Amino acid sequence: MFAAMSNEIRGGTLAVPVAVTETVTVPKLVAVSGPSAGRGFAVTRATSTVGRHPTNDFVIEDPRVSGTHIELTRVGDRVRIHDVGSTNGTWLGNHRVVDVELASGAELTIGDSLLRLETDASVAPPPVAEKDSFGQLVGRSAVMRELFGTLERIASKELSVLIQGETGTGKEEVARALHAASPRANGPFIVIDATALPEALAESLLFGHEKGAFTGAHERRIGFFEAARGGTVFIDEVGELPSVLQAKFLRVLERREVIRVGGHTPLPIDVRLLAATNRDLRNAIDKGRFREDLYFRLAQVRVFVPPLRQRAEDLPLICAKLLARAGSDAMIDVEALEHLSAMPWPGNVRELNNVLLRAAALAQDGVIRRQDVAGEGEGFRGTADERTPLDLSGTFGEAKDRAIERFERAYLALLMKRCQGNLSAAARQADVARHHLRDLLKKRGLYGVSLDDE
Repeated sequence: MFAAMSNEIRGGTLAVPVAVTETVTVPKLVAVSGPSAGRGFAVTRATSTVGRHPTNDFVIEDPRVSGTHIELTRVGDRVRIHDVGSTNGTWLGNHRVVDVELASGAELTIGDSLLRLETDASVAPPPVAEKDSFGQLVGRSAVMRELFGTLERIASKELSVLIQGETGTGKEEVARALHAASPRANGPFIVIDATALPEALAESLLFGHEKGAFTGAHERRIGFFEAARGGTVFIDEVGELPSVLQAKFLRVLERREVIRVGGHTPLPIDVRLLAATNRDLRNAIDKGRFREDLYFRLAQVRVFVPPLRQRAEDLPLICAKLLARAGSDAMIDVEALEHLSAMPWPGNVRELNNVLLRAAALAQDGVIRRQDVAGEGEGFRGTADERTPLDLSGTFGEAKDRAIERFERAYLALLMKRCQGNLSAAARQADVARHHLRDLLKKRGLYGVSLDDE
């Protein structure tokens, strides 16, 4: 993969030949049967979605189709189909699929609708950026250059933007880059972390309060929206906003004014709103957890930041950028890059940054070699399931149950491996009753024939 490169890259500069092949034909998904039969959708964007909810790129009006059912990723004239947790599944013939790449002519079923993949030579893919960067973001892959092209076109517009992507992909960097490229660049850029807003003080922090509005309010205080006048407000993890705050946010966006806690006079605001989420808000809308009207206000433009595993060709450029940002002069040899490019990166760029900083600190003679990152694979850091971030969606009880199940499976699997399958030894080491440990193993599907029950 890196044969055209020199044997090393340094944090500041990287000379890699750029070869970009533009797509000539565009895939098209057509509803062959079902309630939306006859409709088609040209897959022009790098990532798009199909589902029953009207916020999808391709809407299938089928009651057995989930709010957001599948995600489409364009790969040349082919399409990767990813089921995003639908209720009734995605079917390729008699086989239920979660992730599959399809060529023209393939047919799949969602709900009671049959969809066929075709090609449409009359539709052109969206323009891509000529540069391999936008602000602090870098990438020469097709999906990133398409993202940069979109960001270039919307940066100067007074539109709200919803930035979607997995944890660690760089959603805040996208927001900062949009702000820096906008007419508001000289104004404030204020970040609101929806997961860290204290419930009792959230309204005061966001909208401000008057003196005496509540116990401890000894003076007037302006909120984040007032403080951002002339600039940009970025709401991170907007999907975590409590329902009460969702209603207040909607009012602010519709009326472009705030009322401080304890006050009565509406105060005009002058901000651009950007928001980010690692959750699909369309499914949250479907389950009544997020307001549909607020979604439409936030997502006047929707952009998707692809995960690192979908753009491995960007890795050399990203590594150089991250090392330079850290002030490191470390170099990476090709074998180390090849190993890093083969990793799944569930933590995306944030995880890569941590790996690079650790490897740079351990590297001899300032060169990061294969052995410096050799422990960053499956065997060293556990299974893919163990490396995946916790699923914190749903109610507290639901999220807690999933976390407990995950902990128990990981702990018990390691315990039995250490004790070579001996149940009695494992019970002693875990300090639990032998019968209770056996029940736990059965509950988590880990009680097998290889277990030594004596």
